[in-house]
Amino acid sequence: MANAKLASEASQLQRGKAFSKVALIAMFVIFMSIPILNLLFGMGFFIWFSVNIFARSGQRGKDFLWLLLGSFICLFAIALPVFMEHNRISYGQCWFYGFMLNVVVGVFIAGNRLGHLFEESSTGA
Repeated sequence: MANAKLASEASQLQRGKAFSKVALIAMFVIFMSIPILNLLFGMGFFIWFSVNIFARSGQRGKDFLWLLLGSFICLFAIALPVFMEHNRISYGQCWFYGFMLNVVVGVFIAGNRLGHLFEESSTGA
C-alpha cells in the first residue's frame, strides 16, 4: 500500500510560509524586549526591512514611513523606564509595557503593513 500524503505540496508551502511569518514576528518581539538586543537586532531588522522595501516594494514611501514609525516605537519602549520614573512604576511594569508595544509593532506593522515583503516575488527567477 502506497503512503498517501496528508497534505498537498501547495498546502505544505502555505503552512511553511505562515509558520515562518509567525516565527519571525515572535523573534522580533523577543529580541526587541531585551534592551541590548533591541539595539543590536533592531539595526539588523531595520536593515533587512529597508533592503526588502527598496528591492521589492511598489509603495516605498509608505513602507519606509511604517518602518520608521515602528523603529521609533521600539526605541521608545527601551526608554519607558526613564519616562515612567516619576510615577514610581517598577521596572518590571515598564518592561511589560515595552513588551506590549513591541507586540503591537510586530503584529500590526511588521506583520500587516510590511507583511507583503514576506510573500514570494512574482518576478523571481
